[in-house]
Amino acid sequence: MSSTDIRAEIAGVWLPNKGAELMAVTAVTELRARIPGIAFCSKAQGPDARRAALGMPAFEPRKGSVWHRTEKLWPGIARPRATRAERPGVTHVIDASGFAYGDSWGAGKARSRAAAYIAAGYPTYLLPQAFGPFETPKLRGIMQDIVRGARSISARDRQSQAHLEGLGTGREITVVPDITLGLAPDPARVAAPDTPFAAVVINAMLLKSGTFGEDRLMALYRDILTTIANCGVAAKIVLHEPEADRTLSEELAAFGGADLVAFDDPLDIKSYLSRARVVVTARFHGLANGLSCGVPSLAVGWSHKYAELLEDFGTPEMMFQGDDAAFLARIREQLTSDEAQRAVRARLLERKAAFARTLARYWDGIAEDMLRQR
Repeated sequence: MSSTDIRAEIAGVWLPNKGAELMAVTAVTELRARIPGIAFCSKAQGPDARRAALGMPAFEPRKGSVWHRTEKLWPGIARPRATRAERPGVTHVIDASGFAYGDSWGAGKARSRAAAYIAAGYPTYLLPQAFGPFETPKLRGIMQDIVRGARSISARDRQSQAHLEGLGTGREITVVPDITLGLAPDPARVAAPDTPFAAVVINAMLLKSGTFGEDRLMALYRDILTTIANCGVAAKIVLHEPEADRTLSEELAAFGGADLVAFDDPLDIKSYLSRARVVVTARFHGLANGLSCGVPSLAVGWSHKYAELLEDFGTPEMMFQGDDAAFLARIREQLTSDEAQRAVRARLLERKAAFARTLARYWDGIAEDMLRQR
């Protein structure tokens, strides 16, 4: 397969979220391997240099066209043309949002993202991500148009699949694993301790979502750090979202006397986590990174997506369910028992191999359709 005339916009990647960046890197890597000569771009947000380093150089949407000036008068005609006028040279749109379509995000986001790309006539591909629920009538209507109009739309988990199929469009929705699971780490890419360590990731969304109060969350994480220290293992606090999570991470590092570890490149984070004995994370892609590298990984989550991913990897017991003692005991077991480590690592690597095969077929299909839609 080859093309010199495809310029795909990668949409929905918010910097400096390292999970979002890793999704972008994965999409660029997989499609370049299948469509030589393909070019990528993305809407400006965050540092332009970072977007260029990820392989999707930034563009500033062009405003001020006649279509922008007449948008309110003839929205059905002008808005799609205004969307195209903003994106000169773009031929396809790849939506790598991760989680941006559901009642918690509202109808406006769906209308301005996938619905706008589809209405403007772009072949639009919504990569596997979390979706739903869709209880508000306005959002349901917009999502029905998106599901009908997208060239490809896949759920990342079964609950998201049910939300999409519940829209009643009649379109079959497949479940496809998170795309980053197929991206192989390079353990030698970054320096990591030679002695066993536990990588610990916190997430400010646990507070923002109302899942935890700050006192409760920090008490749990302090107990996690104490448990790790009592096992004779060093804890490393890893920044997976260097802005939103920094304050909480710095507080944890100060409590435990632990190193605070940060990387600009999401591939470096995956490499670092692959070297850990255990990962304890509240970031979804911290969990995906650990599991796909065969590292026993435990999760404190704010959404169904964490439990579903652990279920997919055959380790549902690694999910925090509100029982602090049981969760801490799981961490202790993985840090101190070589037998428990070997059993979990073997299970994770077996599941990862199966996911990698599924994802290879998925990317083959996306690339073939993009070529047909030139």
